[in-house]
Amino acid sequence: MKYFTYLLSTVAFLACSTGSEHPVDHQKEQLVQFSSSLADVEDAFTWARDKALSFAHDGSDPVGFWYEAALPNREAFCMRDVSHQCIGAEILGLSEHNYNMMQKFAQNISASRDYCSFWEINRYNLPAPVDYQSDQDFWYNLPANFDVVFSLNRLYNWSGNKQYLQGSDFKRFCELSLNEYVDHWDLGYDEVVGRNRLLHMSTDDSLKFGSNRGIPTYNEGGRGMARLGIDMTASLVAAYRSYAEMLEWQDDSVQAKPYLDRAADEDSFLYDFWWDANRNEFKSIWYQDSTYDYFFVSDDQAYLHYLFYFEVLKDAQYIRPLVQAYEDNYQKLIVELKSYLPIISYEFGDAQLANKMIVELCSEENHRRDYPENSFTVVEHITRGLMGLEAYAADTMLSTLSRLPQDTDWADMTNLSVLGGQLDLRHEGQHRTVLTNRGIFALRWQPQFQGEHEFLYVEGEKVNAVVTDSYRGKMSYVQVPVEPGKSLAVAVQP
Repeated sequence: MKYFTYLLSTVAFLACSTGSEHPVDHQKEQLVQFSSSLADVEDAFTWARDKALSFAHDGSDPVGFWYEAALPNREAFCMRDVSHQCIGAEILGLSEHNYNMMQKFAQNISASRDYCSFWEINRYNLPAPVDYQSDQDFWYNLPANFDVVFSLNRLYNWSGNKQYLQGSDFKRFCELSLNEYVDHWDLGYDEVVGRNRLLHMSTDDSLKFGSNRGIPTYNEGGRGMARLGIDMTASLVAAYRSYAEMLEWQDDSVQAKPYLDRAADEDSFLYDFWWDANRNEFKSIWYQDSTYDYFFVSDDQAYLHYLFYFEVLKDAQYIRPLVQAYEDNYQKLIVELKSYLPIISYEFGDAQLANKMIVELCSEENHRRDYPENSFTVVEHITRGLMGLEAYAADTMLSTLSRLPQDTDWADMTNLSVLGGQLDLRHEGQHRTVLTNRGIFALRWQPQFQGEHEFLYVEGEKVNAVVTDSYRGKMSYVQVPVEPGKSLAVAVQP
């Protein structure tokens, strides 16, 4: 296999190892670009973009379009990593890759595997042998199905591809995952505490994967066999909510309601079971011996960031101490976990630390920076975190929020793929934003600015602003249409 680094100055490809040559043909002028007064962040973005694209392949392999989303050089993609990398991939224009890979996971859910899919699929369109021997003997982390459901909704919102909502493979995967899979593995709030940790596992000592066929968390280490992880509960809340939204996007509120009800039950369980009122903090892993880990799991891992990733926390009482714990301890964590963190600091008020994290993740001094998750998530975190871009396909709407640390800072993104088209976005400090619609459809744009502003100025014209107040502070915004080929500037002052 050859992995290609894009030499942008010559628009050439450089082979890095041996084997078949299947690079994705990205021309320089088509690539998303980021430039900024924050030169070190600009350099980090450029490295991350080029590294992520070097992992992408053009469809010539038996599996079709795919990108690396597993341990480096494994020539495979796994459910957790694809879920984590997919929005970064969308930003980079790898929509075909995301669709194909997610469809592979959806198509391979099977009753013979107890409603699991293949945890990891390789370039030959086969379950990766390092994780799979047979339908009775394979590696599987049980939050994976729920992570994929959550990601299907995110992918629809970012790309606007309605097949994520309506495609028969995806609908079947969601329905089986949120019904048969939950019931079969005793994962619901009313069963999960008393479930058998070795459920659906053979007693055959010759099996390679043993108790790893059905790990009830993404934690694979810690102090012993995990009985349950908080990420399992958080992922199930997110999956129920996501699928309910996906049904509502299709005007099916009747079918959506039971999933919303189940999400509410699981959300209550999250706080009833995982919150330790005496210690005033969340537990993270529950072990077979009935002991718990809290923030740290071993010396270099922590799993409470999944509460942010799966968007289940809404109350500052729980949010602020946890943000602080991650900011105080992020240097101790392994790359797979650090790659979740910059956007948390962007969203909760410390852009300077988030920028520092981004630069460190991309530095040569990070000896594991080539882990594929790292580069894809850096692209996402700069786009959604620093630039504050969010997409809502059902409303053909975008929102933006500058998180530049100083008002003299500026940042530009161009050729940014979203909602089936491209756009350019520029922030000048936190006082002026310009959006250019390079797609073929009109967009609704909701430019947001931190603080309370009675008016905002659209192309210099004063417009009444809407002010919201949330656990993230006060925000002011307007909504304006942006026609194809047009640019619009919105500012806090004329």
